Amino acid sequence: MQTVCLELSKYVLAFLMAFYALAAYRGAVIRNEDKRKKIYRIQNIIMVIVHFTGYLIMYVAYDDMNYIYLYFAQLVYLGAVIMLYMVFYPKASRLLVNNMCMLMAVGFVMIARLSYTKCVKQFAIAVAGTLLTLAIPWLLKTVKSFRKMGWIYCGTGLVLLLAVLLGNKIYGANLVLTIGPVSVQPAEFVKILYVMFVASMFNKATTFRQTAVVTAFAALHVIILVLSTDLGAALIFFVVYIAMLYIATKNVLYAGAGIMGGGVAGVIAYKLFSHVRKRVIIWKDPWSHIDDSGYQVCQSLFSIGMGSWFGYGFCQGMPDKIPVAEKDFMFSAISEEFGLIFAISLLLVCLNNLILMMNIASRCKTLFYRLVAVGLGVTYGFQVFLTVGGAIKLIPMTGVTLPFVSYGGSSIISSLVMFALINGMYNMRLDESEYEDDRKGKNAKKQSTAKTTPKKHQA
Repeated sequence: MQTVCLELSKYVLAFLMAFYALAAYRGAVIRNEDKRKKIYRIQNIIMVIVHFTGYLIMYVAYDDMNYIYLYFAQLVYLGAVIMLYMVFYPKASRLLVNNMCMLMAVGFVMIARLSYTKCVKQFAIAVAGTLLTLAIPWLLKTVKSFRKMGWIYCGTGLVLLLAVLLGNKIYGANLVLTIGPVSVQPAEFVKILYVMFVASMFNKATTFRQTAVVTAFAALHVIILVLSTDLGAALIFFVVYIAMLYIATKNVLYAGAGIMGGGVAGVIAYKLFSHVRKRVIIWKDPWSHIDDSGYQVCQSLFSIGMGSWFGYGFCQGMPDKIPVAEKDFMFSAISEEFGLIFAISLLLVCLNNLILMMNIASRCKTLFYRLVAVGLGVTYGFQVFLTVGGAIKLIPMTGVTLPFVSYGGSSIISSLVMFALINGMYNMRLDESEYEDDRKGKNAKKQSTAKTTPKKHQA
């Protein structure tokens, strides 16, 4: 009976995730508020069922009550996140909040499957991060000086990146800054400061001189990341800058020159840095290096192949055979045990987040907020592309995490900050629209009054 239930659960989970993704896109296009609230409730129900099923299977498989305790703690947390946003920010995007919680729920389940201890740590950091970031939408609306602090963002980011060069090497890259018992990956937070810096500078002016200055300091960020061998972050910073440059200047030549410059820089990096050449070689033919440097990528491909459409079954596969699966190869681990239908639906939820972010950006009246929304959206979307593309051997592996799903304290806190900023701009977008509607209504009323009032005849 237990075997039958486990076998049925993988089909149930796959279809539930597909229905959730469908509801997310349905909610994005429906204008009727009552229908949208119904969709939000459906999403929340699916989220609870997926989360509950995952922990129930782990309890049955491992016969450990700790999984039940952790499940209830996470259930309270996810419900509290949704309720807090509804109470304090009723104008926030419920779709973004729901998607964020759904991704975290899947991440908690998969991390607990791989390592209970790491899941407890990830959960504690998520709770602390949520408490810290809950005030961000209010601060963004209240403190107008954020748009004028460009050089502060730049200086802080560069100092943090330079400090990483003195930190510990992890898998051949300088990624972590250790302060006492706390280890932080500064690049996760610098990417937000970087977006704020570029947006602030272009908000002041988009002249050739200003563009040259911003480009120089943006390139400095990327160069330091390359020297730290953090290639994933360097790629994200480069792509984000090109997108923000085009949105700010509307100049195709600038964007084209940036892309060409990036291509040349990539060739130079390939010639100069052995770790870049190594990753490209592994990407081209991991099978020839399966016993050493190509082992991780090969195991990732084996996992995805084993999972097929509906998965090998939760707690039935061997995702722990992939080195560092909970960080760089979470997509492969999910594909093996939950199946490709579940994994693709998860990617569609990530794509839904990107679409929502770009929609919010397009409606922002102020250039600074529009650029920040675009920058954060591209950061999020490209990070998802890098981690999934590396796992399926579409591109060389870059070592970035899947936001909200992969293990990593710095990653989940920076993702919470990004979504809080986006929701803050969503609130401001609605306020700006209401202000514009009121202003137009008053102007129309004045014009109507002027037309109906009879003119006095001159004596």
